[in-house]
Order: sequence, then C-alpha cells, then structure tokens
Amino acid sequence: MKGSILDYTYEELRSKMQFNKFHQEFGCGPSIIHDLEKRGECYIPTLEEVLRDAKESNLVVKIELKGPNTALPTLDLVEKLDMVHLCHYSSFNLSQIRTIREARPQRSSLTGEYVYKTGALFSDVPENYIDLALDAGASEVHLKYSTCTKSRVEEIHRAGMDSMCWFRGPVGMAEDVRTKFFDVGNEDELMLRVVMATGVRKMCLNKPDILVAMLNRISGGCISDASTTSSISCSNSSSSSSIF
Repeated sequence: MKGSILDYTYEELRSKMQFNKFHQEFGCGPSIIHDLEKRGECYIPTLEEVLRDAKESNLVVKIELKGPNTALPTLDLVEKLDMVHLCHYSSFNLSQIRTIREARPQRSSLTGEYVYKTGALFSDVPENYIDLALDAGASEVHLKYSTCTKSRVEEIHRAGMDSMCWFRGPVGMAEDVRTKFFDVGNEDELMLRVVMATGVRKMCLNKPDILVAMLNRISGGCISDASTTSSISCSNSSSSSSIF
C-alpha cells in the first residue's frame, strides 16, 4: 500500500496492509511479527482497542493528536471509556491541544492542576516556547531529547508545567548516534543518564528495558517493568494508533 494513511478506510488498512517485518522501525524484531501474523494479530489497532487494553492494565496513555480534527473525537472516546484520569493529549500542532483545553478547562479543586492533561510537543524549540505552550493551555512541555537541557527543564517547571522528553524512532536514533553524538550509545545507559541529569520528569523512549535495568541497579532491585513502563504513547492519525 502506498500514499498517506488518510487515503484509506480503516477496513482497507486492516485487511490489506502488510508489515515489513525486517524494517528497522520495528524494534521487536521479525520473529515476533511473524508469530503475530500467524495468529492473525498483526494489524493496526483502533485507538479504542488500544485504550481498552490499557484500561485493563491501568496504564497511563499519552495520545499524540496527528490527524486533522482528531482532538474532539478522541476526547469523546476517552470520556466514553471513563479514562479521563488515564489519558493525556499531546501534539506538535498546538491548536489541537488548545481545542482540548477550550473544551475541558477544569482544574482540580485540591491541587489546582488541569484535570485534562495536555502536552505541547516541540522538535526545534522556539525562543518563546513557554509562551506558546501556556497560550495553548498545555499542562506539560515535551522536548526532543537532544534539545532537553537543564535550563529549559527548569524554565518549564517554573512556569507551572510538567516536563517530558521524547526520543526519535529507532531509525532516527541510529542516525543521530552515527552522525551527531559520538560519546554515547543508542539509548544506552550513558545517554539516558545525560538526559535524566537535566531534571526532566518523564521520558518517551524506545528501549524501556535499558532504563528499567539501570533503575533496578540504582535502587537495589525494587523497580519493576510494570511500575517503570506504566505509560504508553499512541499516535492518533485518523483511525490509526501505534504504541511505542
């Protein structure tokens, strides 16, 4: 299948799309994809399917709003599933999270924090990124890992917002360590420690197992996979979702 995912119906995507099990973006490896294909479980799930599974595990889900006009339908779905406390919304298109905020401006009477969590996503960070995030009603700022500095994280926290950094996909990360960063590995412990030293409070990464192992060693083995990787990210582009 070629072209934009928005050019197809969900039924077409589910019945006709085939996964290139050898593509580097699939970190699980071809054998797992092959096993899923044999069981008929290798397909793009709907956002509702992802959320229902997450709800059973009590996972916090960060939904990236990508497709046009996805904010309000996504909000309606989250509320229908009674998952407001488990779902956060983010987007590079700040008008999408502004739509969420205008529709749901409620704050907690106990903490004053927004009930509906939204994240302003940035790749290249503009000088006025704090003002842009606040103007959109963001409760968090999400910076690309390579732009996540101690001064920016402190600025975000002083503005009353939470912080998260995101790592590029497997192909992008491999490119970065090959062409830009020669003193750290591809999401190895050293890279994670450098990013964590900025004070950022959350991380969206491709190799949570590396983080879990490192934290276990630091904490003496009291960190579990479930407690550390209790957040998943979904990209909402029309009817599609993906988990990283």
